Amino acid sequence: MTRLRSLFAAAATVVLITGATAAGTASAAAAGQPREPGCAHLVGYGSGWADIYNECGYTVFASVEVDGFDPSCIQIGPGAVGTIGLEPGDVPYYAYEC
Repeated sequence: MTRLRSLFAAAATVVLITGATAAGTASAAAAGQPREPGCAHLVGYGSGWADIYNECGYTVFASVEVDGFDPSCIQIGPGAVGTIGLEPGDVPYYAYEC
């Protein structure tokens, strides 16, 4: 009986530690940049371009949000990165599916 009790105590400790780690990870992500919904994610940008990553297992059409008019949507294959052109001075906020 003592061995069984020790086993349950060890399992409960693992569950508590794992849960605390997951909660800490979630709150750290919430404090940073918000996660974009859907498959399209902005992964980089520079003068006149932005890279959009498609994390899903199917092809999507995506663009980025900028001040003014958003660029036309581009097709991005599953697990691929697509580069979209930007107007001079445009700074993308996030990517989205069209």
